[in-house]
Amino acid sequence: MQVPVGFLGKLWSFVSFLPFFILLLLLGSVKAVLIGPVAAAIVFFGNSAVIIGLWPAHFIWTYYCVLKTERIGLVLKIFIGILLPLPLLLLPVLAIIGSLLGGIGYGVFVPLMATFEAVGEGVTDKLAHCFMDGTASTIAGACTVVRDVTDFCFHSYFSFMDDLIEKMGEDETPLDIKLSYLPRSALVAFVAVPVDVLMISAVALWKSPCMLLKGWQRLCEDLVGREGPFLETVCVPFAGLAIILWPLAVIGGVIASFFSSFLFGFRAGLIAYQEASFQMGLAYMISAVAIFDEYTNDLLYLREGSCLPRPKYRKEDIQQCETGQNKERYNITTEPAARQHGHHKHRRALQRSKTFMQTIQRLRPIQIWDWFFRSCELNGRILLSEGLITAEDMEEYITKGKGKKLSIKLPAWCILQCLLRSAKSDSHGLLI
Repeated sequence: MQVPVGFLGKLWSFVSFLPFFILLLLLGSVKAVLIGPVAAAIVFFGNSAVIIGLWPAHFIWTYYCVLKTERIGLVLKIFIGILLPLPLLLLPVLAIIGSLLGGIGYGVFVPLMATFEAVGEGVTDKLAHCFMDGTASTIAGACTVVRDVTDFCFHSYFSFMDDLIEKMGEDETPLDIKLSYLPRSALVAFVAVPVDVLMISAVALWKSPCMLLKGWQRLCEDLVGREGPFLETVCVPFAGLAIILWPLAVIGGVIASFFSSFLFGFRAGLIAYQEASFQMGLAYMISAVAIFDEYTNDLLYLREGSCLPRPKYRKEDIQQCETGQNKERYNITTEPAARQHGHHKHRRALQRSKTFMQTIQRLRPIQIWDWFFRSCELNGRILLSEGLITAEDMEEYITKGKGKKLSIKLPAWCILQCLLRSAKSDSHGLLI
């Protein structure tokens, strides 16, 4: 669809779309009330019957495969044998709850989305599709969901367990745990969980107002201009609902951050076990807060990186840093000696290699994309002046997003020019 230009055009598009949107929402809600219970019942009873019916076989076969497999060591088998009954006993309960919630969600949202999809571009006889779409297709889709769950429980699960009990190769080693590492790992997790929960929750609470205001600003701008999530008709009800419920989304994000902080704390214990070091586990405990802060900055389009400390928590990374520092010290100490003995050629070769490596390290992907876009701009101007690209092609691509000349042929031409330029000696620009 064509995006309106100007404030009055955007305002008129918004006002004229409201009655149309309300009627579609009411029609979709009526279909959800009529068709939703049937689809929800099919998903709920079908999935629950399949999972509960196969549960005894899954219980016995899981224990058999875990005890028989050679891919798991003796100590880990004992731990799994002790802890495995809990998830297996909770499986029927979780299956019933998941089937109920999934069936309700499927029965409500699928007819609603089908109603809005019926008025999309390329649909003929939209009036009939508004009433018919999302009725029989929803029931057929519910049956498909039950069939997919049946295939997974009856075929995929047993196939996976059969792979588990296959014999190992000669170069494979069984997965096991070392009991001597567990006290260190448990101590790190005991310390890291409260620290990470407190710090990560504090970061999430500190940035929640920014998330609330930025989200509202972006959604309101898209609503007025019919852009972003409001561009497609099928997404309008959910995007409008997002504006109303955005504070709940922010609260949900804070709650999710709180629960995810426990995983960061437990992973600190895992790092301590993997690296066999108490210090590495504590280093990850500190780095986890910086990692979360950097992720939220990227999500909210704030400053890059994080102002919090981020120590290295892998011995391999520390060794690489020490190796790099030793190489730099070696180059610094050997240059005066080489100059004293007259080995200028050797010194220049080292300097040139070091500069070349620095150039490669500084070459970021964003620079390559920047050069590529500049190449598209320059070649596009040349092709436009030669008449190979017309103003109609540009207008069609801007308004409708279609046009192979600008989306496929122009980038391909730029890449071809880059290849030809790279084949020549002493060439400048983006080379391969």
